[in-house]
Amino acid sequence: MHPGPLPRGEGWLNWVNQPQSEAELAALRKCIERGTPYGKESWQHTIAERLGLEASLRPRGRPRISETK
Repeated sequence: MHPGPLPRGEGWLNWVNQPQSEAELAALRKCIERGTPYGKESWQHTIAERLGLEASLRPRGRPRISETK
């Protein structure tokens, strides 16, 4: 196996081979559907901005007209 660009911690292989929880699967599916980066929210925003994917983080559809107008 190639060592890769970064060292892998002890127990890495066991960690990556664990099944995902239902919450993780739901989050992964949402990211795949929307084309958003997968990760913590702060990281998502940083990477989306860097890659020009900000629109993928906004809600779908037209913004609602506020009732205060």
